[in-house]
Amino acid sequence: MPTTVQPRQRRKTIYLDTPVFTVTFKKGRARHNRLPLSHVLATLQELDFMIREVGTQIQRDQGIENADGDFGIELLAGASGVAFAKGSVKATALITRDTNNGIETVSRVISTTDGVEKKRPGAVGEYGEYVLRRLPRISDIQEKDGTELRLQLAQQGKITSKATFSESGMKVIRSMSQAEFAVESLTLYGKLRQLKDSSKDEEHSRYFWGELLEDNGNTWRIRFKRGDMRDVLPLFSKQVVIFGDANYFKTKNPRLDALTIKEDHERDYVAAFDDFRNTYDEVFQDRDPEEILKEIRG
Repeated sequence: MPTTVQPRQRRKTIYLDTPVFTVTFKKGRARHNRLPLSHVLATLQELDFMIREVGTQIQRDQGIENADGDFGIELLAGASGVAFAKGSVKATALITRDTNNGIETVSRVISTTDGVEKKRPGAVGEYGEYVLRRLPRISDIQEKDGTELRLQLAQQGKITSKATFSESGMKVIRSMSQAEFAVESLTLYGKLRQLKDSSKDEEHSRYFWGELLEDNGNTWRIRFKRGDMRDVLPLFSKQVVIFGDANYFKTKNPRLDALTIKEDHERDYVAAFDDFRNTYDEVFQDRDPEEILKEIRG
């Protein structure tokens, strides 16, 4: 029987001064080298989002004008960047751009993950919020595959930062994912920029979700009742006013359970003042508006 020989891929040279970031999946299905590629890539994507979000803030703090958290991270070992070793699945990447800020960023991502694993989430640094919001999604993937994640940063051939995210860390994330506190009767103003149905079963199909970008830049998850879909859909991508009950979380964006929603029309303050003057013309007569305001203010 003829033997099939696969062509050997040319390996990319790793120079000693190039920081190396390694992500390793251990245990569970990784033990048999049979992880779903979609799960691996989804995890790597969440890590990439973490790095970009934390990196953007670090670059801004360093005075970089067009901060984008892009450190030219390049995966090694083939097109997917994934290599299989005995009992594990590993992805290795190089930090090739703005390396000083890239090293600090990846180190902060690793140290925050380590703090969660060691049940010290309260000790995370100022950039930890971005990591804590992404870890629940990685945790969901790990639970399906029974894996644990190992992160490592090496410089000049020496390991400078490392962390494990296992069942211990996932328990911490699950506890942190519970609502910290609730606020009733809250009104939000902003742009409704996303609508989606993420229901996985009949119980959750009673709702659909939206994302609201407030005028101050904060992002909210909006939970709508499915029966309100006809009223909500025409408002997609418009400025809206939403009234409902809010829940705040440590590891997620806050959620508003919407009770009412309507379009937030641009206000014409001149017309409003004219209407006000016409309504109360008998009271104010020809008095100067500034004089009236001074009298109201005392």
